[in-house]
Amino acid sequence: MTFAPDDAAGPVVGSPALDRRLRLKTPGAVKGCFDGAWWPRSREPVAEFSALVTALAVDSGPVDRIGFNPAMWDLPPGKLALESGFVELAGFFGLDRHTIVVIGPRIRRLTLLVVPPDAAAPAAERALAAATAPDASGSAVLILTASGILGPA
Repeated sequence: MTFAPDDAAGPVVGSPALDRRLRLKTPGAVKGCFDGAWWPRSREPVAEFSALVTALAVDSGPVDRIGFNPAMWDLPPGKLALESGFVELAGFFGLDRHTIVVIGPRIRRLTLLVVPPDAAAPAAERALAAATAPDASGSAVLILTASGILGPA
């Protein structure tokens, strides 16, 4: 089932640098469930997705679409407005709530673990490291539970 947000485009807004909040696996690493991990600062999709798009554009190229689970985010617009066009935002309730999928012309499908914004820094660091380890293959729940972010199932 998809989520049909307002079709108005939200502008890409300035957001604090992602610094060490976005990590991607090295080329040649086992993909497992994730290509990387991201620890957004809030659940506000325009600010957070804007920062993500900007950071990914540097090394991976432009982003055309972001798929996410709406249960994890405040109500997003249907797209982000960029100088060069739009980034479509597509909500899917069937997607794991701790996962986003990013697609672009040079990005076939980048699957990222999303560490909850309210996670404590030490636990978030453990989750980022675990998801991007060269041989990482655990699910979102497994990684977040082992990192101390989620309680036992």
